Amino acid sequence: MSETLAIPSGAVDVLARETRSYGVRLLETGGFLFTETDHTTQRGVALAGTRGIVRRRRLFQISARALDRLFTFADDRGLWIPVQFHSHEMSAVMSETDDAHGLRAEGFVSAIIPSFAAPPADVSRWGWWQFQHGGWHQRAPITVHPAAVDLVVTFDEDGVRES
Repeated sequence: MSETLAIPSGAVDVLARETRSYGVRLLETGGFLFTETDHTTQRGVALAGTRGIVRRRRLFQISARALDRLFTFADDRGLWIPVQFHSHEMSAVMSETDDAHGLRAEGFVSAIIPSFAAPPADVSRWGWWQFQHGGWHQRAPITVHPAAVDLVVTFDEDGVRES
């Protein structure tokens, strides 16, 4: 996976807003970033919906069926999903649950957005982790560039729909 992944500032705004909307209710949330397979700039955001999604104070979980709906949507459109994001109440540190149950695919990136009730818009304050050689390792934040996000979708067991 390229170390030069990037995200438009519009997507950062979407992630911060989504995180805050659940964080003020003391719930974690999350989703994924995607782009065309031949790009490294994340052009879309997939936000978790409701069916097959569990949100609690210290837990965010996506069912296999909801993941299947999202990854099938992406595959059918030639999209690549190299980054997951989810929120934590306090820190941007990978928890034991994240380590054990996160998507463990070589090169996959996991972003942890801290302070979920008032998440920082500065992605350098998020936790950035990459799965390599059988384990999660901290990595540098992805680059932010000034641009709007191209597509925002919501996914769950019922499918994928534009937000």
